[in-house]
Parts: sequence; structure tokens; C-alpha cells
Amino acid sequence: MLLPVFSLLAELAAPAAPPALAQQRERDQLYAWLAYAVVYQDWQTTAQPDSSRGFNIGSVLVNADGYVVHWGRNCVNATRNQTQHGEVRLIQSYLQRTRQRALSGYTIYTTLEPCAMCSGMMTLTQVTRTVFGQRDPDYGDALQRLQLDSRACGPGHYAPYPRAVQVSQAPDAVSCALDSAYARHRPARIVPFLARPAARALYARAAAQLARYTAQHPENQVRLDSARRFLARLPRTEDLR
Repeated sequence: MLLPVFSLLAELAAPAAPPALAQQRERDQLYAWLAYAVVYQDWQTTAQPDSSRGFNIGSVLVNADGYVVHWGRNCVNATRNQTQHGEVRLIQSYLQRTRQRALSGYTIYTTLEPCAMCSGMMTLTQVTRTVFGQRDPDYGDALQRLQLDSRACGPGHYAPYPRAVQVSQAPDAVSCALDSAYARHRPARIVPFLARPAARALYARAAAQLARYTAQHPENQVRLDSARRFLARLPRTEDLR
């Protein structure tokens, strides 16, 4: 599959980023690949409720030092529980395991733009940032809505919700390609699309990128090596407790 020409031209035309920003962009790219690889490792060939763990959506949690510490996959079908999105499972299990109350300083990298439920949980647990891969035209922009200030519209309108979570799309070509591929499948729902071979091929590309990439910034290479070890230790089946 060819990557969209406009994304390649935009990368070539973009001015050089400051060193700290370039390092963070590379790190965001690496952890986006890791989130895709976590899902690809347990790929579901169908989204049918009685035939799958859940949907091909997942996330990883990165601490304030820039190291991955936890993960979660969507398990709505295996648990028969519609709240069991990857981000929800990640947050709940990590806080329970570590006995922490909140996630200030942490970043969640997720393969699909967070829904209202996951965005609310990120907000209430004080997650600092979230970086998503594919956009969700139907259920996305939830964090942006929480941060919307509509008071200028007059009485009865709202101030932004407290504890704003920084949100951005991952700066990688796979995420852009997923958006383009899904646009060709609209108005089909995003969940069945994520079980199709076209989506699987792009997740596989991200996993391959993670496996072979050499970081341009030494600080990121250390974290990339750690991410690869993290992925290698990951269970292929879920603990559904």
C-alpha cells in the first residue's frame, strides 16, 4: 500500500523542529508503533461478539521518565462488558497494581482516538497527555469537547472542564494511512474495518517499523530498546479478571 503523497510532501516541506520537539516527535512515533504492535500481537480476525476477544484497539502507558509501564487491549466481547475499552482496562489495572491515585505526568498512546468514556477517565485520573493513531469520525474529539469554552455564546454555556488532557495525533505515516484507508470504507463502522486485511497490513507495518527502527536521538534508543523488551514479555491472551 502506497502512503498518501500529500503526507510525504508535507514532511519534506516542513521546517526542521527544535531538538527537544524533534526528540518528542520521534518518541511519540515509537510509542504509537508500540501500541499498534500490542494489538497486532493478538489480532482479532472478526469483531463478532461471540467470536473475538474484542476489537482491534489498544493502548500503552508511558511514565514521566518516558518509559512504557503498562498496556491494555479492548476486551468488550470476551468480558461481555461494553466498558472494557483498552484505555479503561489500562488505567484501572495500573492504578490497582501500583496503588496510585492518579496518572499526572503520564502519557497514554492509543491506536484509536479516545471515546467519551475513555476521555472522561483520562481527565479524572489526571493523565497529562494522550496521543492517538487513527481518527474516529463518529466518537472522536471527546477531549476537545471537554476543553471547549462556550461561555462567549451567552448564559447557560460552559467553561472548559478542569484538568485538561493534552491530545494530539501520532506523527507517523501508519496513522495517516489508516485514516485514508478507512475513509474509503465509509460509511461502514470503524470496528468492522479494524478486522479487515487492509487494517491488519498497516498494523503489521507499524510492528515491523518498531522492530527495525534505529532512533535518531540516543535518549530515544534506550526507550526503544526497553519498549521492544516490554513487547516481548507481553502475554498473547488476556487476564479477564
